[in-house]
Amino acid sequence: MTRSSCGPFTSVIDFLYKSRTLQQFCALYKKNALVAWRNRRATILRLIAPFLFLLLALLIDKALQANDRNSQAFQDQPNPTPELIGDIPSCHDDLYIGDRPCQELLYSPNNTLSNAIMANVTTRNKIKITATGYRTQDEVNQYLLANTDSVIAAVHFIFDDINKEDTLNGFLLQTNTTVKVFKGDVQDPNKFVQLPVQSAVQRELARYFLSKNPATKPAADNLSWNLYVQVFAHPAIATVSVLGQVLGPFVFAAAMFSFVSQIGFLVSERELGLRQALRTMGMTEAAYWLSWAAWEFTMAFVLGHLICCYGLLLQFRLFLDNSYGLLFFLFFLFLLAMSSLAMFICSFIKKTTIAVYVGFAVFLIGWIMQTVVIFGVPYTPDFYDTLNWALTCIFSMLPWTTLAKGFSDLGAATVSDSSPGLRWSERKSYCLNIPNREDQFSYNPREQYISFKCVMPLNTIYWLYVALWAGFLVLAIYVDNILPNEFNVRRSPWYFLMPSYWIPSLSKGNGLGKLDDSHRAPGDTGATDEDVAAEESKVRSLLNHRTGKAGELASFVEQRNAVEVFGLQKVFPPSGGCAGTCCFCCYSESSPGAFWAIKGSWFTIAENQLFCLLGPNGAGKSTTINCLTGVLPPSHGEALVYGQAISSVAGMDKIRSMMGVCPQFDVLWGELNGREHLQLYASVKGISWRDVVDESATLLEKVKLTYAAGQRTSAYSGGMKRRLSVAIALLGDPKIVYLDEPTTGMDPISRRYVWDIIQEAKVGRAIVLTTHSMEEADILGDRIAIMAKGKLRCIGTSLRLKQKFGSGYQVAVSVVPPRGSQADLQMVAARADNIKQYFRERLGEEPVEEGRVYIHYLIPRNKEAELIPFLKELEQQAAQLGITDVQLSLTSLEEVFLNIAKTAEIEEARNTNQKPMDVPLPDGTILKVPLGMELVTNPATNISYKIKWSTDENGNLCVLDTTPLDATQLAAAIATQGGASSAPVAAPQHPGTVEVRLPDGTSMLVPLNTPYVMNPLTNQPYQVTWGNQGGKPVVLSCVPYTPPGGVQMTPQHTNGAHSQPVMQDAPMQPANYFDGNGRPVGEGSLQIPLPGSMPSTSSNHK
Repeated sequence: MTRSSCGPFTSVIDFLYKSRTLQQFCALYKKNALVAWRNRRATILRLIAPFLFLLLALLIDKALQANDRNSQAFQDQPNPTPELIGDIPSCHDDLYIGDRPCQELLYSPNNTLSNAIMANVTTRNKIKITATGYRTQDEVNQYLLANTDSVIAAVHFIFDDINKEDTLNGFLLQTNTTVKVFKGDVQDPNKFVQLPVQSAVQRELARYFLSKNPATKPAADNLSWNLYVQVFAHPAIATVSVLGQVLGPFVFAAAMFSFVSQIGFLVSERELGLRQALRTMGMTEAAYWLSWAAWEFTMAFVLGHLICCYGLLLQFRLFLDNSYGLLFFLFFLFLLAMSSLAMFICSFIKKTTIAVYVGFAVFLIGWIMQTVVIFGVPYTPDFYDTLNWALTCIFSMLPWTTLAKGFSDLGAATVSDSSPGLRWSERKSYCLNIPNREDQFSYNPREQYISFKCVMPLNTIYWLYVALWAGFLVLAIYVDNILPNEFNVRRSPWYFLMPSYWIPSLSKGNGLGKLDDSHRAPGDTGATDEDVAAEESKVRSLLNHRTGKAGELASFVEQRNAVEVFGLQKVFPPSGGCAGTCCFCCYSESSPGAFWAIKGSWFTIAENQLFCLLGPNGAGKSTTINCLTGVLPPSHGEALVYGQAISSVAGMDKIRSMMGVCPQFDVLWGELNGREHLQLYASVKGISWRDVVDESATLLEKVKLTYAAGQRTSAYSGGMKRRLSVAIALLGDPKIVYLDEPTTGMDPISRRYVWDIIQEAKVGRAIVLTTHSMEEADILGDRIAIMAKGKLRCIGTSLRLKQKFGSGYQVAVSVVPPRGSQADLQMVAARADNIKQYFRERLGEEPVEEGRVYIHYLIPRNKEAELIPFLKELEQQAAQLGITDVQLSLTSLEEVFLNIAKTAEIEEARNTNQKPMDVPLPDGTILKVPLGMELVTNPATNISYKIKWSTDENGNLCVLDTTPLDATQLAAAIATQGGASSAPVAAPQHPGTVEVRLPDGTSMLVPLNTPYVMNPLTNQPYQVTWGNQGGKPVVLSCVPYTPPGGVQMTPQHTNGAHSQPVMQDAPMQPANYFDGNGRPVGEGSLQIPLPGSMPSTSSNHK
């Protein structure tokens, strides 16, 4: 039922949703929002990560402020306070000396004047100190070198004549000028010792010379000496903002949470097949990329404001004093550029687990590069103008480097409390490249911030981020198209230059008129089954009709086909070599290693029918479905779906609008519920927005999932997921539906219910079904085709296939009385023996299975003529034989499937010349038998055997049973296979070799009747005893041999029998068995077990 609505709002939506891309964009954007909302922990972490890193930056900033609180360099000093120079301190007050033995002063020379001056210095100092005199300055230096960190200062008086006091020219002070820091205490050498010693010596010199003059002697006695030190008035002279340097790497680290999260979501959609499922439903590439770009735009917008708010909340001066717009656009555009970079990187990643490692690598590289930027590389005039401007351009292509540059500028503009910060109008004018001081103009640093050594302002960084955002997004789309996707499909590097890319209707595809038989798989001889050949002939005639060539047309015009497949082929390139290592290398279908998944299929699928495509693993059925649904482009051939070509871009686009697909594996978002999945796919499919809700509810009811419509699919069982996938395939009333194993994982009740849905859905459409359930194919399939090794092996109804490829008829006979009646066990056993004798005499058949109630017989097809009169006779004598029930049925479809798969494997083995298989015979002999041969004869015993072949779970041939045949059974087997020419006979007498197992485990090919052999690997001789069995030479024993009297064995003694031993891959010798005309039917050699060795049953036994 369609929702009715009115008003201008709905009219606007109707108008906008005429664009399929816009409708898909809205649905995909909603999907991204729902996935983010359901992943609350990851989303919340993305939003609060900046706050946590800013909080950590705040702690670092507070620690640095506490460390620099008492330093005038980090304070404004408009009116510095003079500081009195105190007395000389004790040497134990030195941070590096402490309690160790020391003295305060040394002086030179130790003449009368120097001694008097230094004596007054020590006695008039309020703190007790010592002073030791030396004759020369060199002696003082020698003492200081021998006793490090034991003296805080030395005074050297300078005399023209050391013996004359009036020749004093001054003095020198010798101190350690290193600023000493210990446990947070800072000791300035100027204030600690240099100025006090200088003041004390000058004071005592003045006092000494005043006392020499009687007129000034009273002044010397009353001398008052107070010296002060005062720094120049200055603002905070720190020119580098530590906070501006720290915040860049911290905000970058917070942004990495969004970066890694985005990569994870994008790669997981590709890895899980979700993106391909959307594409199969008709999603355009523009809608997909724009939805992700818009979602990341939203997240960047929110995160940009949050980072600004977090900075203001934490009272960072950088956030408080700079314009909010400058900060917001720096963060917002940086996050946008990072989001596009993430999309670009995702184009190279195919596994979600790699996303974490890539994120860590990007973080490490970004952190290192930001550290380099903090030290001025490359955003300084030296690098930009004189060294290498290209380095600046390369750095600027990575968003994190310009983030560090932007933070550095904002931090420098707010370095102190008096710094004015930057306003939005100054985003460009503050940055000037004027390195020459004479050309720089004056300005008030309290009102305006200007940098004369700046090469990239914030305004340039903003535009650079916009360019990076658009550039990385375009590169992401381009690389995603030219690199192989999960199905190894890619576009050419110049695809965007082709008109058909922009106007799909210009794409012509392969074209029916271009089809020919020039492309054939190696060894392909065409159809081997008459029904397949008839189907191909019919489709070829239809091709003639489509292309306007002569042919039988009438029968095809009347029948409406949903799908017409014309010589479809698909070849995959080799896994190694040119095409394997280079994305753009060409390869040939005849190249070694090229895999032919489809070797040329010709068939049609009629409307109102269910076409069941069966085959073992690797048969080509999934590849066929992928070609028909547009996932894989065919290598050769063409297919029409309701008249639209699959090789044409425009045709495939129309096919997707009328196609539904249930893939082999569920492609569902675990965060979305069933209802949201159907609404998403319905919008992508192009269903009117008015009908999306109602159609979703109808399909949920049809597949019995209404009760779980609001439950996340991650909590669905396997059967519930399959039912939801079937519902998605039926969205929009598609004309052609592909169901790839739709009932896998379902319980029997749900499976039967889905079968009913599929049966109902056949009306008015065609359904293509693949399954591994033969029961499902038997019940649902109107026509069944079985593929193996890339070829169509049979096609027809289930009954036709059973009649043609089945082993015959199954007859089940019961002689057990009905329940409630008295039955003698001996009587039942006697009746069973009579039935066996009856079948044995009239049909020559033994029971294949005996149950508690029924005796089962398999009647071959060649006895079909005898079966009807036999059953009539059996019915007439039922009472006499005690028969209570007789059941007759054809062989199962599963047996047909296994027979065809086995035949295909045998054909493939013979076409590729595979080596014979080691088959253990009941007598212990290992016989090398060509793959697929059912009748063989042991040439040593002339006993014939019937080998029962089958295929394992991987589709490889294996031996189920080996049964010896007597003459009667051999004749019957030969008759079953169609003639005496099929009977194997023993090889005629001929000179040859026999493979002999030596006691040390080595096998050697030994010429017949050779008495001695030598192992060339060990030079050990052996004695071989020969006998005769059935006219054939056999080895009776093989033992080590020691020549008598020290005789040396040479190759001449062994008749050359020390030739190369047989290893694992040694070439086989001439055949030991021939067909009825004497022609060899395979290659092989007889292995004879020796005494003390057990015959091996391994296929690698040598």
